[in-house]
Amino acid sequence: MSPNRRSDRLVIWVCSLAVLAGAGVLLGFTVRDVVRHVSADDQPATITAIGGTGSRVSTNDRRRSRSISFRLEDGSEHADAAEGRWFWWPDEGDTIHVHQVAPGDWEISEEFSWLRTLGFAALFLLPWVVALLKVWEWGQKRRHPERWAAKERESRDRVRQRLDRKRQSRGT
Repeated sequence: MSPNRRSDRLVIWVCSLAVLAGAGVLLGFTVRDVVRHVSADDQPATITAIGGTGSRVSTNDRRRSRSISFRLEDGSEHADAAEGRWFWWPDEGDTIHVHQVAPGDWEISEEFSWLRTLGFAALFLLPWVVALLKVWEWGQKRRHPERWAAKERESRDRVRQRLDRKRQSRGT
């Protein structure tokens, strides 16, 4: 960043705000999915058939999934494509939990992964934590400028001493 150009700071601010907005939107989607999962009216179902592996294609990703047919307690048959996970291998006759998303559209609750959800939430919270730390630092600089000036001087002196030691060691 060149010291004489104000546009560099503006670009940094705009990019930072764009990253925060994007992380906020993705965090909102993650929270929405968690609320949907937690508030879903799960029903037990018995797996009747497991189809072959196919690919589930959406606008933002391409995942490998299997078609799972299941029977509800009322005797109705439905199916859903479930993404394969590390520790979940359904088999015919197993009991799973499903919930109705829309009329005639069912979703398998076991497909939801708390580990993946918490990992993405942490990832999307990270820019907000960094932003809060920077705001805290800015507030401290504004309230106690003499402390920050002293810390900056100490830091510069340490760097100069280290560089002087390196120069002296090279010279001998």
